[in-house]
Amino acid sequence: MLRLSFRAFSLSRLFIVSLMALLCMSLLVAAQKRQKPNKSASRNPESVIKKPLLVAHRGASGYAPEHTLAAYHLAIEQGADFVEQDLQVTKDGHLVCLHDPELSRTTNVKDIFPDRTTKRDVEGAGEMKPGYYVVDFTLEEIKRLDAGSWFNKYNPFSANEKYIAQQVPTLEETIQFVKNRAGLYIEMKHFGFYQKLGFDMTKLLADMLKKHGYTAPKMVNRVFIQSFSKESLLKMREVAPQYARVQLLPMEDRRRKDTEKVTEKLAKEIAEYAKGVGPAKKMITSAADVEILHKEKLLIHPYTFRGTTNPIVRSELDAPLPQSTQTSREAIIEEIKTFLAYGIDGGFTDYPAVWKEALVVKK
Repeated sequence: MLRLSFRAFSLSRLFIVSLMALLCMSLLVAAQKRQKPNKSASRNPESVIKKPLLVAHRGASGYAPEHTLAAYHLAIEQGADFVEQDLQVTKDGHLVCLHDPELSRTTNVKDIFPDRTTKRDVEGAGEMKPGYYVVDFTLEEIKRLDAGSWFNKYNPFSANEKYIAQQVPTLEETIQFVKNRAGLYIEMKHFGFYQKLGFDMTKLLADMLKKHGYTAPKMVNRVFIQSFSKESLLKMREVAPQYARVQLLPMEDRRRKDTEKVTEKLAKEIAEYAKGVGPAKKMITSAADVEILHKEKLLIHPYTFRGTTNPIVRSELDAPLPQSTQTSREAIIEEIKTFLAYGIDGGFTDYPAVWKEALVVKK
């Protein structure tokens, strides 16, 4: 009897141990199944929600004179991921950051060089227009100009003594100033115009980026190069293929009418030579337009989120709009949120601080 009891006890203990082991195995498998979707999500970039890219349009140009170091500094302070630089070429072959090919809108060139107007056909439309063109001035001459006081004059509510006598910065000065605090989002302006005058903007740009270490693997991703000119982006692909190229839309010159609407054909064409598109906001009418571009793996960075304000004479952000209960700030935030809901990957704004406000989720 004692033997039988002992044997029975041994079998019972074995059964209990086996049952516990089986139970532990079941719990482990269940836990692994619960964790599996998370692991899959971490491996698949498409399933991870990324922060939309904030690009400061001409710097924080809603608060400070565009394309000055003051505007770039403020953009970085307000949390811009990238700061935009528009490029023009001086008479002696230097790249400077300026939106217009002509100096009179944002500098006092008329006062300093009153007799230096020339006639140029920048757009290639066959019409020679008089003006103070960057390409007719040396860098030394352009450095004599005040590129900040105009902003104070037209926007007294944002005026700042520090803006007086701001200079037109060179691309090199901008690179040295921005350093690693933000990325560079560079636009090649009027490529064909400068090319006819003997300036290869793509080579000048590639050489400058190489000089400052932007060919290093960790630095390449800190540069976007954009243009309305497909030709210039194709040339940049030859000269410096490592940088992300962005086709601005609609394209310039004869392609304009054919590229004013998002289509599958246009998306496929751009995807052959560029990583992204910078469409005018009016071209993105719904999530369907975004889907067409995303289908071709293109990043989408529309321009420009500034609400009802004007790039020269601004409105006070918190001043009531005529016949409206919204403020400019609220209008900009609403517009940004609408486009983010469409699924864009980022965008250009004159007001980086307002973009950041639009990202805040109210509880």
